[in-house]
Amino acid sequence: MSTLRLRPRRLVVVGSVLVDLLLYVERLPERGGDLLAQRALQAVGGGFNLLLGAVRLGLPAAYAGRVGDGLMGSRVRAELEALGIPLLLPPVVGRDTGFDIGLVEPDGERTFVTAPGVEAELSREELEALKLQEGDAVYISGYDLCYPLSGDALEVWLPGLAPGCLLVLDPGPLVAEIPASRLAEVLRRVDVLSLNARELRLLSGEEEPARGAAQLRTRLAPGGIVVARVGAEGCWLATAEGEPRQIAARPARVVVDTTGAGDAHVVALLAALAAGARLEEAAYEANVAASLAVERAGPATTPTREELVEALAEGKKGKEAWE
Repeated sequence: MSTLRLRPRRLVVVGSVLVDLLLYVERLPERGGDLLAQRALQAVGGGFNLLLGAVRLGLPAAYAGRVGDGLMGSRVRAELEALGIPLLLPPVVGRDTGFDIGLVEPDGERTFVTAPGVEAELSREELEALKLQEGDAVYISGYDLCYPLSGDALEVWLPGLAPGCLLVLDPGPLVAEIPASRLAEVLRRVDVLSLNARELRLLSGEEEPARGAAQLRTRLAPGGIVVARVGAEGCWLATAEGEPRQIAARPARVVVDTTGAGDAHVVALLAALAAGARLEEAAYEANVAASLAVERAGPATTPTREELVEALAEGKKGKEAWE
């Protein structure tokens, strides 16, 4: 992959921005039972996590998904406007944005149920009307590939994405639900595949992260890279050059909520690459950003640039991951 392709100028999130309703619980309830939450949090989430992270890290961003005009959609629009994030599609009149309910356990693990809204109904015509720019990093999630309408449209549109755009995919928890033929078609155009350990196992069939990452890399666009996030063990990078390489992590002081950790990792990686960092350096910065994110409650927990710089300064020894 050329240096230009790994220097994104803008993040464009295509697909799902919705509202997260998070309930912090001692354990998951048994089937047919009930449980009192210790506390609750409502926040805009999904693709918004990356957009907010981009603002915090100094990477220009835009939202290319659908937003409704109901209660949830109004909340989404207000949050995007407050950040100065432009909408590349007009709001949908008479329909609402979706939401999800997330149960967060004491170790920070989260379990979701999603009720999709207008964000799940992207059409091919809407996608083709998007005015993308040279150097845009176009981000999609596995949720968008699972939705019947958005998935069909993206399957046709993504393979023809302009060569000057960087396609970034995070398959997410629904990776096993994405139609196999659709996923294979999209992967052939993907430049950066970022996924966690569970998703890596499901998608590659490999238990060992290095083998799984190496296998998936062959299914991407020429020069594509795999970033396999393995929590406290950092991440694995698989590129066209050499064997997969493990990049060290910064241990989190305490794990409060893992909801936005993957999003923080993705956007920190892109922001570091945009700023001129080498891939290994950017991956380490992404590891540090994710470790800071899990120390906080809520979905949109990417640190600011100042917070990230401070953490990097405190952990200079972590640079041994790439030196």
